[in-house]
Amino acid sequence: MTYLKNTERVRAFKKELVRQFFKMRQELTRRIIARESRKPVRREMTDAIRDYIPDGPHKNMMYKHYTDLAYKVALGGTAAQLRKDRKAPKRANLAEYLTPEETDAVKRIEGRISVLIESGMDYQTIKAILLHRLKASA
Repeated sequence: MTYLKNTERVRAFKKELVRQFFKMRQELTRRIIARESRKPVRREMTDAIRDYIPDGPHKNMMYKHYTDLAYKVALGGTAAQLRKDRKAPKRANLAEYLTPEETDAVKRIEGRISVLIESGMDYQTIKAILLHRLKASA
């Protein structure tokens, strides 16, 4: 009833508002699905770090190094750089600020990193391989 009393301009605005609401809800759903599909691949990478990298005083830092490498190769910056670019809080989970396409790109690189770790390569070798591939595709 209240809709009928609106001017044509207000009706058009309300229709667009509803359309944008559903579009945003669909985008949020896509992001959630992308994040959930990345979790098993991310787990493979962290398990590979845990299982295949020799214990040492800096082993815990390898999780950060490999994560930053994945972001650098996939998106062009480390997690801290990407958080800053996206005006995200310093300790925010960067995954929440990625598009589904960006999440898929990071997931692909994390999968490659897992395979390279399991094949016995060290961090510097993996970094060189992935960054060389990045430069070659540019």
